[in-house]
Amino acid sequence: MDTTPLVTVVIPCYNMEPYLAQTMESVINQTYKNLEIIVVDDGSKDGTVRVANEFVARDSRVKVLEQANKGASAARNFGLDRASGKYIALTDGDDWWTLDKIEKHVVHLESKPEVGVSYSATQFVDRDGKLLHCRFPKTHNLSDYYLYCRNPITNGSTPVFRREIFDQHRFDENKPRNNDVDCWLRICFTPPRQWKLEGINEALTFYRVTPGSLSDKLDKHYDACVHTWLKSYQYAPDIAQKFAKLAEAFQLRNYARRAFSMRQGADCRKYMWQAMKTSMRMFLYEPVMTGVTLAAVLLVPFVPGGKKKS
Repeated sequence: MDTTPLVTVVIPCYNMEPYLAQTMESVINQTYKNLEIIVVDDGSKDGTVRVANEFVARDSRVKVLEQANKGASAARNFGLDRASGKYIALTDGDDWWTLDKIEKHVVHLESKPEVGVSYSATQFVDRDGKLLHCRFPKTHNLSDYYLYCRNPITNGSTPVFRREIFDQHRFDENKPRNNDVDCWLRICFTPPRQWKLEGINEALTFYRVTPGSLSDKLDKHYDACVHTWLKSYQYAPDIAQKFAKLAEAFQLRNYARRAFSMRQGADCRKYMWQAMKTSMRMFLYEPVMTGVTLAAVLLVPFVPGGKKKS
């Protein structure tokens, strides 16, 4: 009998037929073997369920659950309700892991009982799996500022949790966007703040960035972020009072940087000016990055293609 802790992997999916096989291969081939793998199909209209069931036939650890389309939060919660593991790992159906990811997180969590969430660095890749860049967040001694404003978990395919966290905190099914960050903030800041976050300084997750124009999603994403920050006043009013506007300014600054990378000068200026109006404290907390972004904004008119798209 395997005496190592059971880890439940929850994989919410919606129309992931082109990518799910790569995700599943990375999960079933983990060096850590005591896994329960729950694929939750959220009413896909393509062949996602067929791909998932191929892995059921290959590996008895895999289960496929189906529900009507309700969104990623509902799919995650549906999987969590049926999870048996001591630890819970999440990944989306178009991302994948290094083969030793779960093993390293279990060692981390087993050796540090005060840590409730273990996360790693992330390699961001394009639709075809080509590396774009990496993000290595801080891993230890995280301040309230860093937890609230900088999202060390980075994305929903990175963290591994102690199961009991989800006895208290679930994904908000009324939030179509930014539901993962909303959950992370509640885990961090809901009294009595019993859960510590700590990271592994290795890029163990591959996060796929799907294409889309800058204006497609930013307004809706911004509205969802604002809702998350406003919600935090309910469970952590002192923290929200101190950091909500700063977090908003950082988000707007990030939009400005994205606009600059796409040579959309008008949007770049709009977001950066809005960021500065929201909170000038970003120059205090991150002077170099904020200063570089401001310099880029001022240079946009002189960059080829820097004018606003017609």
